Amino acid sequence: MVLEAGLAGVAKQAEQLRLDGNYYFSKDRYGAAIDAYTEAITLCPNVPIYWTNRALCHLKRNDWTKVEADCRKAIQLDHDSVKGHYLLGQTLLQRNEYADGIKELEK
Repeated sequence: MVLEAGLAGVAKQAEQLRLDGNYYFSKDRYGAAIDAYTEAITLCPNVPIYWTNRALCHLKRNDWTKVEADCRKAIQLDHDSVKGHYLLGQTLLQRNEYADGIKELEK
């Protein structure tokens, strides 16, 4: 019972960090948003939205390598991640990998 309560507390803390990250993102404070999402990932690494939210911050900074890494992790966790496939597709198009980029966007 104590373990379950502890896990629920960790998940709640991670979700608050996601909300903090969303706030920072809305204020164009991408570094702070990345930090918040990274903390959420550290607490709950199996939540795909934390990875795709951080990927979007990296995209805003044109850090395509990190966008790709985060998107691939999100897709690994959730094969149907629309945001993951979309951002990965954008990354591949940015690298002139058009065929693979279009495949990702079509997913």
